[in-house]
Amino acid sequence: MPLKTNALYYGGDYNPEQWDRQTIEQDIPLMREAGVNMATVNVFAWGELEADEGCWDEEAFSRLAERIDALGKAGISVDLATGTAAPPAWMAHKYPDSLPVDRQGVRLGFGSRQGYCLSSPEYRAGVVRLSREIATRFGSHEAVALFHINNEYGCHIHECFCERCAGEFRQWLQQKYGSIEELNHAWGCAFWSQRRRNFEQVEPPRATPTFHNPAHLADWRRFSNEQMLKLFRLEKEQLQARAPQIPITTNFMGYFPPVDYRQWAREVDVVSNDEYPDPADPAAIAEQAWSADMQRGYKGQPWLIMEQAPGVVQWRAANASKRPGQWALWSLSQIARGADGALCFQWRQSEAGAETWHGAMVPHYGTAGSHWKEMVDLGTKLANLSPVAGTQVQAEVAVMVDWESEIIRSTSIGPVPHSWMGQARVWHRSLFEAGITADVVGVDADLSQYRMVIVADLAAPDAILGKKLEEFVEGGGQLIGTTGTGRFTPEGKAALGGYLGVLSSLFGVNVEGTVYGVNAAETAVVAEGVNEHLGGSTPQGAPDGNPDPRVCRITAAVGAPAAARYVGIEPVDPALERAMDSLCEVRPALRGKTRADSIEVEDATPIAFFTDGIATDLNGKAAITRRKVGKGQAWYVGTDLDLAGRAGVLALVGAHARVRPVLPGAPAGVEAVKRGKVLFVLNHADKAAELSGMVGTDLLSATQLSGHVVVPPRSAIALWQ
Repeated sequence: MPLKTNALYYGGDYNPEQWDRQTIEQDIPLMREAGVNMATVNVFAWGELEADEGCWDEEAFSRLAERIDALGKAGISVDLATGTAAPPAWMAHKYPDSLPVDRQGVRLGFGSRQGYCLSSPEYRAGVVRLSREIATRFGSHEAVALFHINNEYGCHIHECFCERCAGEFRQWLQQKYGSIEELNHAWGCAFWSQRRRNFEQVEPPRATPTFHNPAHLADWRRFSNEQMLKLFRLEKEQLQARAPQIPITTNFMGYFPPVDYRQWAREVDVVSNDEYPDPADPAAIAEQAWSADMQRGYKGQPWLIMEQAPGVVQWRAANASKRPGQWALWSLSQIARGADGALCFQWRQSEAGAETWHGAMVPHYGTAGSHWKEMVDLGTKLANLSPVAGTQVQAEVAVMVDWESEIIRSTSIGPVPHSWMGQARVWHRSLFEAGITADVVGVDADLSQYRMVIVADLAAPDAILGKKLEEFVEGGGQLIGTTGTGRFTPEGKAALGGYLGVLSSLFGVNVEGTVYGVNAAETAVVAEGVNEHLGGSTPQGAPDGNPDPRVCRITAAVGAPAAARYVGIEPVDPALERAMDSLCEVRPALRGKTRADSIEVEDATPIAFFTDGIATDLNGKAAITRRKVGKGQAWYVGTDLDLAGRAGVLALVGAHARVRPVLPGAPAGVEAVKRGKVLFVLNHADKAAELSGMVGTDLLSATQLSGHVVVPPRSAIALWQ
């Protein structure tokens, strides 16, 4: 059931239980001044509502009911949380084994949040009891527009290593594999004498002398995700049974590795996300765009920003403040990319507790300063954007991701560290920089609406995906595949006979292997638990430094291409050369960063070759290839191209796909996204942006534009066309 709305939502977490009556009485008048029309209530109030097991605190429930009534009378919708993310003190003291156990076997204590074992029967009973009570008391309240289960599943506790969880893990494995022989085969237990004779010999991946079995880790990740999902479903059943008319959400955290959000998105009615870009990082806006496009792609429908910071956060090692205008600008960027609301953590900045210094709509200073003016200003802007609510973002490009591939790759031991969805993210960034809107989709997505699809480092494709991609290309699509793709079978084993696996024939190449760029300092850092004498006792060149050829007759003559900091590539295709020329006045070098595939070309045309750097030993071998398939083409990129290289390849392939930027020729710093009939133009730069051809109504300012417009720094227009 989708969230009903004819306007964009604005507001945040509202925690009246933390404040006195005098302060609470100020809240709703201030909310109305700011244009707040949704408040998230009861996220961490379990300890207030249930004084002891099954003993409801009626005064606390009365105060909660009074706040919900008051919000409703003021026309403010309620996102009502079940409050189960922070079990109360009585549970930890009455049932100490309800607390989680870490990998080292230490049972964690009470005094934080998410302090629960994923298999605890007492915690499970508690969430059922509380969610049932919430639904019974408030499920028919007209102000309640959305149910909010738990909060940020897995943020602090996404696994537990107690004996009870070990038992449920064994049951899960037995159901998955059927027999211990099948498990031994799937896990490759012939290696390192890991063969089990029965399921009782299987333990969680607790602390061990050295590396775990990767398949063991991968199954543990899947099991732990399903344990969290089981908890979610327990609450969902209670809410749906008593208030089926109210949609349900739980807040995601971008692309958080421990939780398979593509699976979870099928369970929620409304996708909601917590997004905390770092103001100290200029690339944070690209990462935010990636996350927003991913949220939109989960269900292919509008979603909610559930949390963001109106000001500074408190949980980074060092925390930068948002600059003037960034609060509204970053919120509008996510609205442009499909969000139907901009909520935040939190309404009023706490005066005590772990998040005292986390920013809020109402800061410690109060409402007299410029911060509050920005809060009110965004409320006005979002009210003016009501025609955008419920509309769709149209994209002609898709970046494909696969949680299963990421689990398999991230639990693999080597050969180099893995960044979660790292290659997909950087290709998306290049699309963002080029002004091209992209959907982030899963392997099950319908590709018929797209002209170009990027499959970057997708580790474990299966035959079904191979067939889908082949049909996409045959029908006229342009497909880009990159290094790292197809290294594993869907079962998590190494792909034998060529690393592209089932996609090899589509691209017309076979990948024999990969050379990686590393340096001596990196190779000297051994993995946890590994004997430090393996592979040499000291880094290359230490302690004497780099070899001096005057006295180091032997070592100074030894080449080490792996120590280079680039992959040299020479384009040989005129169209690729023109694409690189188009990027700037002086053509940038075409380079990779850290790896190069040894490619055997079987049925494709090379358009660039490796030359030097990390790829010295691959000099003259194909680096980028193209293969015509039906009406389309499959392009393989055998390295992790840098920003300039990706920009050049996207310019070339985008031309074949007839994909254009949303706003061609946009000034530096300007992001442009089309949502429905509205063109969002967002100026992230420190100087004003001048634009021409802007004809229509700017919804943000409610003014008519007739051509030339100047968009101030860190500001935006939303042009109804």
